[in-house]
Amino acid sequence: MNKFKQIQEQIALLEPNFKTEIISLNEAFNRILQEDVLADTHMPPFDKSAMDGYACRFIDIENELEFLEVVHAGMVPVKKIEKNQCSKIMTGAAVPEGADCVFKVEESKIIDGNRVKCTNPKTNKNICYLGEDYKINDVLIEKGTIINVSQMAVLAGAGYHRTTVSVLPKIALINTGSELVEPHKKPQHGKIRNSNASQVISQLKKMNIEVTPLGIIGDDYEKLTQAFTKAFEENDCVIFTGGASVGDFDWVPKILADQGFQIYWDRTGIKPGNPMTFSQKGDKYCIGLSGNPVSSMVQFELIAKPVLYKLMGAKYTPLRIKASLNFEFNRKKADRLAIIPVVINSEGLVESVPFNGSAHINALVFANAVMEVPNGQNKLNKGDTVYVRPL
Repeated sequence: MNKFKQIQEQIALLEPNFKTEIISLNEAFNRILQEDVLADTHMPPFDKSAMDGYACRFIDIENELEFLEVVHAGMVPVKKIEKNQCSKIMTGAAVPEGADCVFKVEESKIIDGNRVKCTNPKTNKNICYLGEDYKINDVLIEKGTIINVSQMAVLAGAGYHRTTVSVLPKIALINTGSELVEPHKKPQHGKIRNSNASQVISQLKKMNIEVTPLGIIGDDYEKLTQAFTKAFEENDCVIFTGGASVGDFDWVPKILADQGFQIYWDRTGIKPGNPMTFSQKGDKYCIGLSGNPVSSMVQFELIAKPVLYKLMGAKYTPLRIKASLNFEFNRKKADRLAIIPVVINSEGLVESVPFNGSAHINALVFANAVMEVPNGQNKLNKGDTVYVRPL
């Protein structure tokens, strides 16, 4: 079994470990639902018209019909439909008693001002029936759902003006590396700007999680240990970038071991982005990402995001779609799952973008997805089908 598959199985076994809170509906977007949402009424709550037209008995559809009243949405029909009678009705309005059909306004003909004739006797009945969408006590949204736009509407429709969600974790971000300077500084020879912080903060914001950036700390064991210890006094999770590899100054694995953290993994089996660590001590968690920006982006999307969602009790499945290649792909080594920035074009085909490896962050500017190349596969031909993940 490949390493990435093992990590996915480990994530699936993690226990949700963050508390819940009750919030208002207006605050619920992009939060993790922690209760089943049940219907408190039938939907529709009455037989309603699916369009503007005339309500009548279907058995009378070929006859001239006596016009009774106009039924607007929101009103209760006054008159019952009897033989050879009809009422004009608006979309969404309650169907009058006695009617079992609504024919379209466009398929009607007015006769002598007070009589109506249907010009399409084969019309559909055009009624949305009581409880057709759901019935009282049906589960409309399951616990663990990440609340999106459509679910906001369902919550409102079910009367959930307040709802139970996971408390968002407090996360601190530490960027390690003596070579780093902040973006507002001009890098001197041997230095580079810290691009990882902005990237990781943005990825967390997409999850609705705020983060406390603790800045850059050089490759110094004592300073990193102090920062690590202080960060966990005030946060549920600490994310490091850099320092997770095997170089002489990559201190994160040693610090975690010294602090008594259980390390779940320190390699991912992904290229780019192999060195990465995830660890736990009680109710505290640490995620160590690569210092290379493309690697850290990939590690976050494929591993850190599923970890955080799992700990928040979310039912999260990343979107992966199959698409055909519009180019030929080759690589020398196929010992890891390759994640390659690509473009899904307007025809749904996968196009290549210039990509020189884990430090080539500019490749992501042109990409709208990443392509998966499985372990053991050196070559893909034009027209082959691959999995892609939209960014």
